[in-house]
Amino acid sequence: MATSDEIRNARRALGRRLAQLRKAAAYTQHGFAQLVQYGRSSVANTETGHQYPDRGFWARCDAVLQTGGALAAEYDRIAGMGRRRHRVTAMQEPGRMLRQATPIRTGTSTTESGNCDVLWEHENSIDARRLALKSGTDDDARLAYLEDEIRQAITDNERLTPTILTARLRPLRAYVDQLMWGRQHPPQRARLYTAAAHLSGLLGALALDLRAYRMAHAYAAEAFDLADAAQQPDVQAWARATQSLVAFYSGDYHDALAYAQDGLRRAGTSPHRIRLAVNGQARALAHLGDRYGVDRTVDGAFTMLSDYPVDSTVSASLTLGPYCQARTAANAATAYLALGRTSGVTDHLTTAITAFDAAGLAGPRALSRLDLATAHLHADNPDPERAATLAVEALTLTAEQRFESVHQRARQFLTAAQPFAHHPQLRHVADLLADRTQVGATAPSALPSPP
Repeated sequence: MATSDEIRNARRALGRRLAQLRKAAAYTQHGFAQLVQYGRSSVANTETGHQYPDRGFWARCDAVLQTGGALAAEYDRIAGMGRRRHRVTAMQEPGRMLRQATPIRTGTSTTESGNCDVLWEHENSIDARRLALKSGTDDDARLAYLEDEIRQAITDNERLTPTILTARLRPLRAYVDQLMWGRQHPPQRARLYTAAAHLSGLLGALALDLRAYRMAHAYAAEAFDLADAAQQPDVQAWARATQSLVAFYSGDYHDALAYAQDGLRRAGTSPHRIRLAVNGQARALAHLGDRYGVDRTVDGAFTMLSDYPVDSTVSASLTLGPYCQARTAANAATAYLALGRTSGVTDHLTTAITAFDAAGLAGPRALSRLDLATAHLHADNPDPERAATLAVEALTLTAEQRFESVHQRARQFLTAAQPFAHHPQLRHVADLLADRTQVGATAPSALPSPP
């Protein structure tokens, strides 16, 4: 049987082995910590033997370092040594184990129970449980911090570049994983799963902006699974809206429709109904050619919008509340244009552009301009020059940000502009889209896959 010193030495040796493999792979502690989604101090303390994390840490290290599972296997071997030592110790010292497990007698007093033979726990055990119960206040503080960060990230989406916001959110997602190993009270667990669902949904939307489609699908699916585990229908509806968004821009219109419809079934009276209807269902139906379905869904979305107080504030694209008038109008216009209908589209887009310009949101400003540009091409008296001007404005507005939605919409605009391809301004739009460096944008990049 291994001694406690031997087990301790084996753990330290495993930490040293990790350090050797990390250095051989040319990772700094900081860079490696980001890849395994742990803190740098955790990596440093593990390598020096001052910390011994769980198996999940070692499995992530194996994945990043491509060791074939060697580190996790050694962790399992050391864990087995510890379990065997614990069993042998328990068998060799039955008296001590029995004394620990046996409650104490209270003596001969019958004033509280009426029975002098009643066995009681030691009061220290009760005090320990009370202390554990009170420790939940720390978790409340952590959860409040997470929820504040999520609300701020939802606000910052479309204002910051996807790369910057992703770098801010991935450590928070790893932090949530660490908290999930704790022993929170049931309401806190629900809040924790809700926070995790919102973070995964945000990361899914950002992955979509960065054209990392597989990551986007994975994060969005995880968001729904977490919401489902939390048994929060409102969060499930929000996650389904995000899955519908990812499917839509992946070209999977049937999936986008299915996710939106399932979200509506779960939403009840949730404010997410508007987003699910007009952003999810209406746009997918339009691409599937269901004109009647689009009319019915758009009318329903505006009816639902009337259930909420009129607010001039522009809602976030991934809002936790209802869609605003501008977002509803903009999405309705997108759906109608996909059907080739321009009636009423200009009014919707004028409303949206005015609000988005005032809010300073580059992505929505660009998308609405591209839709309006397309409407000018489909008008009874087409105006390709005005259309091209709007398209150039759209690409210029998003020159510093990577929005896959904008680039897809720009390609759709150019497809609609084929009959006017000789127009110089339209050729300029094509050049800007083909070579985004002309407007200061960076080339598309994919998110690094987490272990």
